[in-house]
Amino acid sequence: MTDPHAAFFKSLSSPSRTAILRLLSQNGEMSVDELTAAVELAGPTVSRHLQALRQQELVAVRRDAQNRYYSVDTKKLEQRFQDFLAYLVAAP
Repeated sequence: MTDPHAAFFKSLSSPSRTAILRLLSQNGEMSVDELTAAVELAGPTVSRHLQALRQQELVAVRRDAQNRYYSVDTKKLEQRFQDFLAYLVAAP
């Protein structure tokens, strides 16, 4: 069984993923093309990073015709950190 806390932090261990999260936090919502240009990575690479962040429910996606727009799910991100802190202080 995979530790959900370890999986969460593993998703944040990539400098590219944290850069993507920071850009989304600063800009609100961005398309894959905008993110690709901003982080200077290939589109498929950015898409893989976004997929990893989506699996942890850290980013939300909105579809508009053929475009996808991503944003940080700040409530989910805050909840994940709170859950981890609660886990740290919980009795064994």
